Amino acid sequence: MTRAEFARHLDVYGARLSVWPDDARAAAEALLAIDPAARGLLHEAQRLDRLIVRSLSSPKSVDAPATRVLARLGRELPPQRRAWLSWPYALLDVDLAPSRPRLAALAGMAALGLVLGLFGPDLAARDSRASASSAGPTDINLAAMFEPEPLTGVTP
Repeated sequence: MTRAEFARHLDVYGARLSVWPDDARAAAEALLAIDPAARGLLHEAQRLDRLIVRSLSSPKSVDAPATRVLARLGRELPPQRRAWLSWPYALLDVDLAPSRPRLAALAGMAALGLVLGLFGPDLAARDSRASASSAGPTDINLAAMFEPEPLTGVTP
């Protein structure tokens, strides 16, 4: 085993030779017996492992401020004050997703009724039986009330 292979095995398997595969461990022990630079690499890897273990097991962690912030964020928020006119905010809690198609259909029909009512054809003006066109303004309401319906001819 070369020193580069030993360094790669240290990176892959760690500084404890007991967890290495048998063939790699035997070659590493043979290299350690004859090469002082390989022993230095092993001691450096063991020192790094000790530092990692010490930093993970210390009671005062480096992330203590982050832990404190996360603990405060995990608490429940206090109840919020509502404004005097808070009823529009209550509408935000209503889930209208299931009824959106029905609401859209209702709004569309209301808009269609409004447009036809304002700009629709005036059937009473074309009808020869309509006497409301020659009557005064007060007679129009009465004529519309008692005239037969222009399309079906039904009287009220």
